[in-house]
Amino acid sequence: STSTDTGTAPAPAAAPAAAAAVVVGRRCITPFDNGNGHECESEDDGAALSVGRLRPRGPCLRPEPHLRARPGADLGADLGPQLRANPGAEQPADPGSYALPDDTPDCDASLMTATFDGTTYTGANLQFLIETLWNSTKAEYDNVVERWENEREMWESEETYLSDMNEIKCALEYKNSSIGNCKPHWKKESMSEKVLTTLKVAESYNRMIDVVATLTGALFLYIAKFGYLARTVGMVTVSSIKTTIVFDILTSSLAVLAWWSFGYGLAFGKDNYPESGDNGLYGGDNFFSTNFNDLSSLIGGGDDTTESAKTHADFLLHLGLSLICVGIPVGTLAERATIHFTILSAAIIGVVIYPVVAHVFWDENGWFSPYREKKLLFDCGVVDTAGAGVVHLTGAVVALAAAVIIDARRERWTMNEDSAKPVLQPKPQYSPAFEAFGCVIVFVTSLATSAFCVREFTDDGATVGRAIINNLICSGTSAFTACIFGHYYTGVVSPQLAGGGMIAGIATIASGCAVVTPEGAFIMGFVGGIAYYMGGALLITIRVDDVSHAISMHGFAGVVGLIMTGLFADPVFYEQAFYDTRYYDSGCYGMFYNGGPTAVLTQSYGAMTIIAYAGTISTLVFGIYHLAIGGRFPEKMLEQGLDSCRMGGETPYTNAAHKPDPLKYAKIDGGGNEFDED
Repeated sequence: STSTDTGTAPAPAAAPAAAAAVVVGRRCITPFDNGNGHECESEDDGAALSVGRLRPRGPCLRPEPHLRARPGADLGADLGPQLRANPGAEQPADPGSYALPDDTPDCDASLMTATFDGTTYTGANLQFLIETLWNSTKAEYDNVVERWENEREMWESEETYLSDMNEIKCALEYKNSSIGNCKPHWKKESMSEKVLTTLKVAESYNRMIDVVATLTGALFLYIAKFGYLARTVGMVTVSSIKTTIVFDILTSSLAVLAWWSFGYGLAFGKDNYPESGDNGLYGGDNFFSTNFNDLSSLIGGGDDTTESAKTHADFLLHLGLSLICVGIPVGTLAERATIHFTILSAAIIGVVIYPVVAHVFWDENGWFSPYREKKLLFDCGVVDTAGAGVVHLTGAVVALAAAVIIDARRERWTMNEDSAKPVLQPKPQYSPAFEAFGCVIVFVTSLATSAFCVREFTDDGATVGRAIINNLICSGTSAFTACIFGHYYTGVVSPQLAGGGMIAGIATIASGCAVVTPEGAFIMGFVGGIAYYMGGALLITIRVDDVSHAISMHGFAGVVGLIMTGLFADPVFYEQAFYDTRYYDSGCYGMFYNGGPTAVLTQSYGAMTIIAYAGTISTLVFGIYHLAIGGRFPEKMLEQGLDSCRMGGETPYTNAAHKPDPLKYAKIDGGGNEFDED
């Protein structure tokens, strides 16, 4: 229509209904025509809303800027009374209340019309209709948005739960190293991600093999503990069998508690020596093994499951090594040391001595450790793969200090009328069979121990096999050598020398079993057997009573093994066992392989450190205790026999085997026939 009474130019024709849109504030109400709505041209215009069959006509439908609503605000409240007209009110005559499009010079708002449900609306009525439709649509829209937000939160929660469940399922099915590394099956992975995932799974499997190998080595160590006990029982007299068994069990029990409470934390706790240069002697956490109380260390969570399993396996392996070290003085002190003195030796080894030595030599942050690349002792570190120094030499030094302080067994050395000095008196041992049985057990278990003390079983398979072969060669050679020397000097082939020589060979090769050649193992076994025999002879000369030969087996042979590793460490084998480039620069391999004196000096320094530290601590503690309380049973009790005085009587096996049983041949019906001993 046109304006007839204002004199203005005729209004332009209305835009097609399908293209027209009513814009109120920043909201865009798109007309609904034949089911097709038109959205706003930009995000600034807000969301498109259909208002049913409203078909506005006329070009003047955009309010002035001062009439536009804030985004998200109440449209009716913002536009105020200017858009709140009664349906029956007259149309406003002022065309300035509305803004004309840029391409429309003249526009009369009173001429705007719209048809809705068959009714035509103009002016104020049209404005009221638009406001009503908008408020209704906005309320419905807000309701829909609210419901959508609630459903979205529920969906996200369900998605998170489902994702967690799928990751757990993935970890259980594929035994992945961590639940966090498992990806839900519906997520797409790139090729690089798939490769990384595969590598992580493979690494997890390798780690689990290392865990199984370490646990196997730990199990054989506990069996070896039984072998040492059987050997000691076979070497004592019949009057001290029960006492020896009880003492060994009590010291082993104390060693377990000591390792759990303080030993493991001191040996493998936190230490920043490579970075700061401080400490390097002991660890500072994991006391009472608190890390084992964390459930996440068992089922995954924040920690890697295989790493946690390896920690548990290492704990058990080194507990077994601690038990062997603690048991060494028990055999030496048998038949005269009190239970308190023997337990004291176990306590200082399990809490003070062994954990510190283990940390210095075996922890990656330890002072002498070769298992890192910087701040190494003489640029090499001390090689002690299976404990020639940490286990054997440490226990032997403590045993030597204790044996010197509490003196020998009763009547071990006596003065004869025709001699100017005390003469050694032999003590009848209980059972050579028990002794031999224990030696064989120790020998068999040592093969697994030397092999599984290699840290990375899957990566160092050749090193593991080499350690076993070297152990066999060295222990056999040492036993043969000890018997030959014994026969040469005494004319007797002693089973004690055969068994003791075998264990001496185990102690000798324990240091370099992973880095020496079979030829080197043979020479080390030969020298180790000589050291065992000569060491025992030296102890007899200075009247140190070593019941189980532990000092000569573990101590003298252990020193020889540590030092000779610096002579026979093969450069290729050293490269396989430790870091690839170290030996090229520092000459850490054997001196017989043109390695120079560095390795020998390093190994000798490590042996002297163990002797100084363990000897000083044990001598001070044992000396003070013996002077204050006493560490030896009374002579009268030793004369009567410890089992008779303390354990309810001697073991009757020997005599019972020769006594006839009067009921053996008696008739079952109780007839009057008497037993005829003939």
